[in-house]
Amino acid sequence: MIVVHQAVDYLNPGQICVFAVDQPLYALAKTVQWKWPDTHGEDKFVIMLGGLHIRMALSNLCGDLLKCSGWTTALSDYDVASSGTADSFLKVCCLTRTRHTHQVTA
Repeated sequence: MIVVHQAVDYLNPGQICVFAVDQPLYALAKTVQWKWPDTHGEDKFVIMLGGLHIRMALSNLCGDLLKCSGWTTALSDYDVASSGTADSFLKVCCLTRTRHTHQVTA
């Protein structure tokens, strides 16, 4: 964080550094900010959760909204996906393991 701060300060003096990191590094960076607020505080660094985890949270929210909508039945009735696969779309516990179906044409 110090090296990045020095590089940013050299190119744009006084600019606050912005980090976009995945969840494990986010937790570590926030811990550093809380432990050393004088040198790494929120007035010097902005730590953002990376895009992958934001997408997973959004997908999880969509899954919660679709849970009782008949999603699984509709996809399995029209042979888009099996009921187990359609149900797995609603539970985005690991985005890389979530299966994508083929494009359905009318």
